[in-house]
Amino acid sequence: MTVYFFIIFLVCVLDQLTKLWAMDLVAAACSVPLEFLSEGMGFPVIDGVLNFTYITNDGMAFGWLDNNRWVFMLLSTVGIIAMLVYLFYLKGEGKLFCFSLALVVGGGIGNMFDRIALGYVVDFIDVRLFGFWKWVFNFADCAVCIGAALLILSVVLDYKKEKKK
Repeated sequence: MTVYFFIIFLVCVLDQLTKLWAMDLVAAACSVPLEFLSEGMGFPVIDGVLNFTYITNDGMAFGWLDNNRWVFMLLSTVGIIAMLVYLFYLKGEGKLFCFSLALVVGGGIGNMFDRIALGYVVDFIDVRLFGFWKWVFNFADCAVCIGAALLILSVVLDYKKEKKK
């Protein structure tokens, strides 16, 4: 189980480090001190494909529940605690299932740290490759989405395995 603690810790640390790194890069590219960063400041990393754009989000994914910070923090905390309990006390699931939960929990805690410390989540990855995509996200969001996809895959694989028996 210590490997899953490490994954959670690693996701949290990488999330915070990438946010600080991106904010420093955006501030330098825009020639402003870090404390004067404002919404929408950014620069192209790969022209026409990827920008780093400084955005703050006080809601959840895609800005849902914005201006309801405490409601979302309560729901997130309950969800994170439930996944931790499931991961560490109700052992027995497969490695893929536990790995996926660790990614989701790590990402959730990484964003929760921002919500507690700043009152909002810092987002900066701005994919421009597809004309329909308009959301800006961060490393923690990636971990949560990848973890959720792997969780679904794990459940499907377990279902198929059980069905064969």
